[in-house]
Amino acid sequence: MQKVISEFFLDGAKIIFGSLVVGAFMPTAQAPISWITVMVGIFIMIAFLVIAGIISKKGGW
Repeated sequence: MQKVISEFFLDGAKIIFGSLVVGAFMPTAQAPISWITVMVGIFIMIAFLVIAGIISKKGGW
């Protein structure tokens, strides 16, 4: 069960990273880059990676 939860958080971090690349580094011509959105996305991605690492190494919370 811990492996499934760990993989869930790891996949969530991958999805957030992909969204950041598409949304922030390929902006449309009309919309500027929202740095607040980028920073929040990076913070959440790192949090998901840390949670996945903790769960996978310790085998639980």
